[in-house]
Amino acid sequence: MKILGIGAHPDDLEFGCGGTFYKMARKGHSVNLLVMTRGGVGGDVRARLAEQERSARMMKARLYWGGFNDTGVDLSRELIDAVEKRIAAVKPDIVFVNHGTDTHQDHRNISRAVETAARYMKNLVFYEVPTTMDFLPGIFVDIGGVIDKKVALLKCHRSQVYKTRVKNLSIIESAKAAAVFRGYQDRVKYAEGFVARRLLLDYLLDCK
Repeated sequence: MKILGIGAHPDDLEFGCGGTFYKMARKGHSVNLLVMTRGGVGGDVRARLAEQERSARMMKARLYWGGFNDTGVDLSRELIDAVEKRIAAVKPDIVFVNHGTDTHQDHRNISRAVETAARYMKNLVFYEVPTTMDFLPGIFVDIGGVIDKKVALLKCHRSQVYKTRVKNLSIIESAKAAAVFRGYQDRVKYAEGFVARRLLLDYLLDCK
């Protein structure tokens, strides 16, 4: 399978899908990452580029950049075109993107743009990040065997580890807490949860 993960900022995909993507890559599936901004508002651009590249190498994923400005991503024809072009180039079997109900405008706008750009795709699912709201997953991936790999992927983004806006809380602790909560919902220890816009179960069967 070909997987396309789309994130607004460096580290979004690792938080929401890191364990899932690591498992998929290990099974031989092709993982592609499209990061729409370089995270310049959240830190030094050169550092964040290097961090995202390090993470992509760790999960054996191909990395693409969208070239949009952090915190300034508008829902526009330009944004939709950028996603459509990447979908046409990668030809993914499934697309993952930020959930649309979110306190961050970049996450909201990119999610809506991807819904339009991927309107003819059979498989489109949403993942969560710390700013996501009203997230009710019905799809789960057991990441118990790779939770340490998910943590390692997040640690690649070293400039962001303590930028949670919560005193003494690291993004590592936040991600593990989310994984425990989603795991409990699906009766495993650690999981990542997803909400489907569309999901053809045949693709899941082909993943075995």
